Amino acid sequence: MASELRQIVLSDEEFTSSLNSFRRTHVDFLPNGEIVKWEAGDKGTLDVTVNIKGGSTINKMTFTVEPQDVIDILVRFCMENNVPVPRAGDKTWRSGDNGITLSIALVGAELERANIDLAALA
Repeated sequence: MASELRQIVLSDEEFTSSLNSFRRTHVDFLPNGEIVKWEAGDKGTLDVTVNIKGGSTINKMTFTVEPQDVIDILVRFCMENNVPVPRAGDKTWRSGDNGITLSIALVGAELERANIDLAALA
């Protein structure tokens, strides 16, 4: 049975931009403020540090993003930038020295459906 593993790598800057984009369309996602850092947390979560300005003070707060939300952010980035992402497949993410990677594993029928969907885009 044929299988395929797709990996889409975003730089740190691209992922920070995708966090800001996701925040604009999901108002309860993160508070307003400058995203200063993100890194892998425990059990597949993502920790995002935001500088929140209140009057003359700046508070640095860290928020935990659930694994599925990280995948949703990465998929949204792909959609906004015309990077084809199959609906099917097992989607996971990991961070590394060069940014963050969305991995999509397609096996058997999922691979066939993804190739049909991709051909329809051409």
